[in-house]
Amino acid sequence: MQAIDRGAKLVFDDAPTRDYNHATDSNYKSLRAQAEQLYQKRNKLAQQSQAAYKAGNKQKAHQLSEQSKQVLDEAEHYNRQAAEYVFRENNTDSAQDEIDLHGLYVKEAEYFLQLRIVQEVRTNQSHLNVIVGKGLHSKNGIAKLKPAIDDMCDESRLTHRIDPHNSGVLQIDLSKTSINQLPQRWVALTPSTGVYQPSGYQSYAPQYQNQNSHSQGYSQQQQQHNGNQKTNPLVDLFVNILCICINRSK
Repeated sequence: MQAIDRGAKLVFDDAPTRDYNHATDSNYKSLRAQAEQLYQKRNKLAQQSQAAYKAGNKQKAHQLSEQSKQVLDEAEHYNRQAAEYVFRENNTDSAQDEIDLHGLYVKEAEYFLQLRIVQEVRTNQSHLNVIVGKGLHSKNGIAKLKPAIDDMCDESRLTHRIDPHNSGVLQIDLSKTSINQLPQRWVALTPSTGVYQPSGYQSYAPQYQNQNSHSQGYSQQQQQHNGNQKTNPLVDLFVNILCICINRSK
């Protein structure tokens, strides 16, 4: 079984000085590392299951397949935690017309941005500044996040451009965008429904499964962590919606 592409870790080099940098956050790196180790374990179990099946040992193949699924659930748990954590840390002090996607894998970033765009259009906001970074610290120096978000906007016919003063920021013009122009699958994810399963989201946020108890425990930890910090209501909104999706997708 081929390893699943989970995107690239990005660092935004030209942004104004910020208090938080996920690239040096040991908690964030630990969560991603634990997820990666579990993905590797899952792939080995899947390969062993296939080998057992080809050898005619269907019982062993089934057992290994079930173990593979359990390990995948654990890996998704850690990646979901990492996504929630880094999104909250990056956006707690963000401007109201800004969203910072640093530290998110591509599908995670698309998910959070789709949520935010729907919210901005519903509240008649004129634009949104999306911090995507340059990808200078991506694997092999190839940016993944910026082109993916650019393609997402192209496919959805959203007017956008690179900030002329900062190539790590994508500016989306929403002044002439109505809610009916947005993809229906984006609009389906709202606080009133809390349900959205994007196609192709295989092993990273938002399609995490069977993590109800983990989600509750982590949410309590985050509430304690942020008890004395100023929070951004939009950050809380998106993280809460993500938790709802996880709990209802079982």
